[in-house]
Amino acid sequence: MTHKIINGIKQLQEYLLEVGLARAVLALPAPRMLSLPSPTGEGSEPASVFARLIVEQEIFDVSSDLFMSGHYNLSVAEAYKAVDKYIGSRVPHLKNSGTNLMEQVFSPTSPLLKWTERGTSSQIDEQKGYHRLFAGAMLGIRNPTTHEFGWIEEPEQALELIVFAQHLLRKAKAAHDIEVVNK
Repeated sequence: MTHKIINGIKQLQEYLLEVGLARAVLALPAPRMLSLPSPTGEGSEPASVFARLIVEQEIFDVSSDLFMSGHYNLSVAEAYKAVDKYIGSRVPHLKNSGTNLMEQVFSPTSPLLKWTERGTSSQIDEQKGYHRLFAGAMLGIRNPTTHEFGWIEEPEQALELIVFAQHLLRKAKAAHDIEVVNK
């Protein structure tokens, strides 16, 4: 009975989001383990998956309404702008944005933000790899979605890219300023 009521509430929330009467989904208690439905099952619609997967507020706030209303290209662009803005806020003395900002901030040789001491080859590889991922995301995803109309037209592709933006944002949140790691 309770499960039916919760599903009914979720369906109402999704409907309200789709028709533009709501700006966010009410937070219901999260399950202990995320269980995604089968691709053909009930609840597999991209809007439903978006609502379950995108939990970082910075990304959800700027992309959910756009995604739910079918503006997939804009929803992706806004998600990556949110990542860019967050990283820029971590290094306010830099005035760059996009690829140039990521190149400076996550530089493999002199990073401003890093995750480890870079003392082992795996730690060095992590810095180098994420440096490329952050810069590449700005160059290959943010720039085209910002400067071109209809670059992303399919909800599944938009969802994949927004999930990746969320991963990058989480990774950026976990990074330490250079002084913090060296202490």
